Amino acid sequence: MYLSIALKLLVGIVCIILFLRISGKTQMAQLTPLDSVNSFVLGALVGGLIYSPQTPVWYLVFAFAVWTAVNVALRYLMRFHHIRRAIRGDTVMIVRDRKLVLGEFRRNGLEMEQFRTLLRENGIFSMFDVDDVRFETNGRITVTRRNEPPESYLLVNNGKIMDGALERSGKTKRWLCRELCKEGYPDPEKLFCVEWTPKRGFYIAPMEERRRHGGKKQKVNPVAN
Repeated sequence: MYLSIALKLLVGIVCIILFLRISGKTQMAQLTPLDSVNSFVLGALVGGLIYSPQTPVWYLVFAFAVWTAVNVALRYLMRFHHIRRAIRGDTVMIVRDRKLVLGEFRRNGLEMEQFRTLLRENGIFSMFDVDDVRFETNGRITVTRRNEPPESYLLVNNGKIMDGALERSGKTKRWLCRELCKEGYPDPEKLFCVEWTPKRGFYIAPMEERRRHGGKKQKVNPVAN
């Protein structure tokens, strides 16, 4: 029995490491809902099978293989905006131009005292020092203080236009496509990322940059507001 437990524990550790490598989670600094589910399932798989002497170790390997395949499939499906938003959630503005967005407070179950605690954790002790606040998918906040440089917006991620970021930036898809055409990139689907910072411009990285040969290089160009 002890040998079986040791063997299953060893196999479990190896399977978890392989799972993290395949799923790309070499670090768990940002926990999304999917990451939390993975943590529960992986813990249940290892813990449940270790203390079930009658269960062969190959059941553990099979369970990990199935769960890894499910995660790989989910990663592929998350290329689609609506599925990615449903699984990972989306960053929302809870303070805009120093005004509370009460609808987002209610939708996320956030109370004012909880919000003030999050502000204090960021070294802010008064709403007078805040311009904009974003509620991130991991439950933390990102604060733009008054008189700070403007924040940047990720408008294209892995070939997909980020509708939420466009909305927060006050721009439209038509504007984005027009500006990208001016920069020599008529097809957003061929771009790995596009970051825009007001009064500073675009940071553009084409998909081809990740390959060994060929492709346009990354561009950093100022674009008028």
